[in-house]
Amino acid sequence: MIKNIIFDLGNVIINYNQEKIISNFTDKEDEMKYIFDEIFNSPEWVLMDLGDISNDVAMKVINKRNKYKYEKLTQDFLNEWYKKQFINREIVEIAKTLKNNGYRIFVLSNMANWTYDYFKNDEFFSLCTGIVISAHEHIKKPDRRVYRLLLDRYNLNPEECLFIDDDKSGENYETANRIGIKGRKIIPNQAEDVKKLLLEFNIKI
Repeated sequence: MIKNIIFDLGNVIINYNQEKIISNFTDKEDEMKYIFDEIFNSPEWVLMDLGDISNDVAMKVINKRNKYKYEKLTQDFLNEWYKKQFINREIVEIAKTLKNNGYRIFVLSNMANWTYDYFKNDEFFSLCTGIVISAHEHIKKPDRRVYRLLLDRYNLNPEECLFIDDDKSGENYETANRIGIKGRKIIPNQAEDVKKLLLEFNIKI
């Protein structure tokens, strides 16, 4: 019987559309490619999610590697990109209903410190019994240790947990499934698919 609902943040609770985010900073093809390749897909991005380097350090390393060609763009983007996301209110309403129906709400998300700090006062987080953010723990999904950390910290039975995550690769939910947590990946930012997943596990809202 499911008692605990574990939410990812990016593309579940927080809309994280890279193309839309980038469009706030440039419409030039070379600059868009630069942001995708040298920022979003950089090793520094992973290290920021792990909480192992600061935003400022990442900025310096990325600029140096690219010989300062896009220095101002890099600075503007890294300082402001996370403010171009927004909370998915439809899914927050689902979480509220779940909470009111007696389910406990948890978060397990890969996220840098300053991104979480920007959103942490939103009403969604007041619904949560527990929150595990990769940058706080220096471990990120799909490393099975971060799932075990959540389960152990909050004394959760994996068989009583449903995990909602959008990871395209499937690795995040597959790791969860391997340790007994139920769930599947959802269509990013789709409240209707969240409802469908809940119904698959006989959770009515």
